[in-house]
Amino acid sequence: MKKFIMTLAAALCCVMSMTVLTACEKDHDGYDYQLIVEPKRPLTGLDAQNWRNAVLDVYETALGVGSEEFTKQGTQEECDKEVLEACKRAEGSLRIGGTGEIVVQNNTTRQTVYRSIMQ
Repeated sequence: MKKFIMTLAAALCCVMSMTVLTACEKDHDGYDYQLIVEPKRPLTGLDAQNWRNAVLDVYETALGVGSEEFTKQGTQEECDKEVLEACKRAEGSLRIGGTGEIVVQNNTTRQTVYRSIMQ
């Protein structure tokens, strides 16, 4: 009976260890981001679309990406810092009139990394 209890205890320890180890947060291979550009009034129609495209071009160039959704490799802190610095560079070089909001979200962590309101 004692041998059975020891075997059962060892099996239970193995199960508990596996549960704890697999429940820990895993390192990410990359972080997914989304660049959101929303024109505001008085921009409407074609003016709003042209403004949006021009702003997207500046931000995508600064970020070194080719679309509104992109992935960065590294730790969360490194990736978010790289995105924030690139967005600040883009904001500083933006020479486009108009009003709107530019947001970059880390979709992996569901956090806003950058927000700018142009008025």
